[in-house]
Amino acid sequence: MKRLTSHEAVIASSLMAGALQTATIQTMIRKNIISDQEGHEIYEQALLMLEASQALCSSPDVFEGARELIEQRLRKFPHHDEL
Repeated sequence: MKRLTSHEAVIASSLMAGALQTATIQTMIRKNIISDQEGHEIYEQALLMLEASQALCSSPDVFEGARELIEQRLRKFPHHDEL
């Protein structure tokens, strides 16, 4: 494996975690373990948890970036009134 700087390792870890999380939710929806609405609710809950812990972090830009990524995933789900 290529040697990564600590910054690159953090980014790689974050990308891996996000990809695994998204794949897990999509697989659970595809296998009818959870509904689209429940998948949407997972991301909504993650957004709420992120916002609740934002005050504990000294880097608002990091939280803004995370919030934007979650909101992008939320937009991929149908709206509750479309279900």
